[in-house]
Amino acid sequence: MVQATYDITSPKSLLEFARGLSGKSLAEVVDMKEIAENVSNKGDLGNMIEKYYYQYQPDNTSHKPDFPEAGVELKTTGVLKRSDGSYKAKERLVLTMINYMNLIEERWDTSSLMEKCRLMLILFYLYEKGIAVFDRRFVLHPLLFEFPLEDLEIIKRDWETIQRKIEDGKAHELSEGDTYYLGACRKGSGGENETLKKQPFSDILAKSRAFSLKPSYVNRIIEGHTSEVGVLDVTAELTIEEATQNKFKPYLGKTVEDISTMLDFHKQSKNDKGFYRNLTMRILGGTKLAVPELEKAGVELKTIRVNKDWMPAEAMSFPAFKYMDIVDEDWEESSFFGKIEQKFLFVIFREDGNGDLRLEKVNYWNMPYLDREEARRIWEDTKRRVAIDASNLPRSTESRVAHVRPKAKNSQDTIPTPQGTMLVKKCFWLNRSYIGDVVKTAI
Repeated sequence: MVQATYDITSPKSLLEFARGLSGKSLAEVVDMKEIAENVSNKGDLGNMIEKYYYQYQPDNTSHKPDFPEAGVELKTTGVLKRSDGSYKAKERLVLTMINYMNLIEERWDTSSLMEKCRLMLILFYLYEKGIAVFDRRFVLHPLLFEFPLEDLEIIKRDWETIQRKIEDGKAHELSEGDTYYLGACRKGSGGENETLKKQPFSDILAKSRAFSLKPSYVNRIIEGHTSEVGVLDVTAELTIEEATQNKFKPYLGKTVEDISTMLDFHKQSKNDKGFYRNLTMRILGGTKLAVPELEKAGVELKTIRVNKDWMPAEAMSFPAFKYMDIVDEDWEESSFFGKIEQKFLFVIFREDGNGDLRLEKVNYWNMPYLDREEARRIWEDTKRRVAIDASNLPRSTESRVAHVRPKAKNSQDTIPTPQGTMLVKKCFWLNRSYIGDVVKTAI
């Protein structure tokens, strides 16, 4: 057993002691043989580190941080290795459970979230499927992390958005797409047998959720860019939405040609498919091709071209799914669920009476609750029909929101089906008419 030598009142000492795990697994540092028999692969690695490495037993019933004497909360999070050797977040970083009944009584500065997670010691382990949690190797250096000031205003507003939705009796409608950096992620067993939670201003029971940092935000932590200065100029007085509108204000109503001239950025050819996105990025951040605030928030930028009647040129597609996988998936683990829970930034170019495209408006959007439920119905129907006949899937006439159709390079771009046949790849699409209605009514 490792000798625990650290100052429990010192964040720096806790960090230095954590470095003893770098490049190793918990089982390489602590004898886990007897313990392993009673621990599943899904055991809480953070609790194991506290108990067996730090030899410290925290009070898990408290909202205080794991090491209250130092004001430090210990977090472990999985990373995946990219082909270039760098790392990316495997998933969101869960911070603390949301208590719907208590949250409405809290204030941000003294909230249970900030009391627990104001200062975090984060350890990054390499996730490998089938490997017991105590055998997973810690990569990167442990990090003592507190929210940068430029992020804190956005996180505070995210917290207030979640609190306000609960006050409105809509805890059951919470979505990660409601917010930017801080999410209200699902944190329950799922399925029909999950125990639902009471909420204060509605009789509708809500699924369990927890405050979490979105994977895109965790990626920025991993990449060491949390001190990077943003380009949207968000302040205590200016929200991310208002700051974004300020960036676009000088260009609203102008033709694409006028904007190109103003920015000295022009189409390279008639088939320059990335032109509208690249033009938008110039508006948002000068010559930058990335906007730190949007990357941290996991906001998906969509440039949408519509005719004068607000009908977009095409439906909105999502990544292709595999027939053999979807039949065994759960809705909340599906990629389609993850996508429609996102927040989007729509940049809308509309055709005028002369046939010229003008920058009409810009707005953030996430799918409303009832529309997400309709998308879920289409996904579940797709799952059911794939198991029977993968060639017969929901069409756009079967739903006002979504449908399934091919998304393949060509007719030879096929994958296997449960029926033993080969079919072209398909994906979920949001209907053209649905997107048209969304952008037409967007404020």
